[in-house]
Amino acid sequence: MKDDDAFDQRLVKPAAAYAKLYPSIMTRLKAAYDSGNPMVRDVARALGAALERSAGARETYLRDTHQLSPQETRIVLHLVDGGSVQSCAAALEVAESTVRTHLKSIFAKTGVRRQAELRGLLPGR
Repeated sequence: MKDDDAFDQRLVKPAAAYAKLYPSIMTRLKAAYDSGNPMVRDVARALGAALERSAGARETYLRDTHQLSPQETRIVLHLVDGGSVQSCAAALEVAESTVRTHLKSIFAKTGVRRQAELRGLLPGR
């Protein structure tokens, strides 16, 4: 299936929204892809491509608009997607104090004062 296929394009927004509600979707997509069914493989491939594009667009937006570093961008996205400082530290394999230090920098760069306000940094939130 081509990336510019109409079917693939129809999946972009729903897949991005679904991934926010269901973070383990990528694991399930891989299992579906490995099942061998050609139709399931096509759908899994299309969803995977849509999710990758969506995540990339959010990262680019945060970096370009707020001049966040790659690590700061990962932290914002993790927290916006419902993660905590603790789960973010575990996912990035750093200390919680490191995440909190990055948060101070994020707050200074964006003008945000609380973690709950980070959602407002992304369009459509």
